[in-house]
Amino acid sequence: MSKKKVVLTLTALFVSSIALASNPEKTINAEKSINFVITPSIAYRYDVFKWSIPSSFFPQKKLSELVWKNHIIQPSLKLELEPKANQFTLVSQVKYGHILKNQSKSWDYDWHVHRDSTGNVISEPDSTTKDSATGNILDLSGAIGYSANLFKNNLLIFYVGYDYTDYRNKNYGSRQLIYNAKPMPSDELSCKYNYKTHSPWIGLSVNAPLNEKFAIAPTIKFYAFKHIGKAYWIHRSDLKQNPSFKNSATGTGVGFDLDCLYKYSDNMDFKINLETKKFKMSTGEDKMFYNAAAFGGERTTIKKLLDLSLISSLIRAGFKYKL
Repeated sequence: MSKKKVVLTLTALFVSSIALASNPEKTINAEKSINFVITPSIAYRYDVFKWSIPSSFFPQKKLSELVWKNHIIQPSLKLELEPKANQFTLVSQVKYGHILKNQSKSWDYDWHVHRDSTGNVISEPDSTTKDSATGNILDLSGAIGYSANLFKNNLLIFYVGYDYTDYRNKNYGSRQLIYNAKPMPSDELSCKYNYKTHSPWIGLSVNAPLNEKFAIAPTIKFYAFKHIGKAYWIHRSDLKQNPSFKNSATGTGVGFDLDCLYKYSDNMDFKINLETKKFKMSTGEDKMFYNAAAFGGERTTIKKLLDLSLISSLIRAGFKYKL
């Protein structure tokens, strides 16, 4: 090959390399590729849900309170775009839980609130009923995030998301603890309480590799929520059955979760997730619907809710696959 052809060939290669460097769209860059990640997992979850109404004459005192303490097995499936620096990511998740009947319990507390002869307001236990609880929970969530490179491959991710929950409690049996009586056998349905919660949220997460095998990703979330609950009180002959009463509430919440990841291969991680969140109402209302037999005619009473809250904690294990 002549010197002239060598010079022309080298010149052509040099010009081509400059053109590729100046046009990143034509440069193959693994960091800019889009990777889908799917995470099947299963969780053990513990929920404490409660709400209460005040006395009509002494609104600072509780008249009635319902409490559920539910133990839940919850499989889930999560789909996301792998977060990368200076890019948007999408996350969606579906979770379906079953409330374990033998472990989960419900309490119905009632008080007799009155003023004694000296003028003091007295609150005395009037009824305490304990039931077994079971049911199902459907959770759907979606979020969009934007990632920023923090340092040494650590990503700071800002999220805006929306969660939806359809929670269906069923109470079986009935044991009156104050009088040590069993008005209903353990296999008889006593009441149902179904509620739906809509929860927009914002969050902040840090993806932090510890070494070549291990990484952690703590996330904090701030929620606003709207709660609508309907109760079907089968053992109350004075209440309607469609529904017996209805609760509505709005409030705020906070959540924290921690992902712990072990890289099994280039495309698969083993994942442990710890999560807790707390919702508490700001304002709420309770409507009770009485049938015609109760007061000689149908009747609806409206009270402010004294309190409504949910505390949920879980541990989840699964595998994270990069497709």
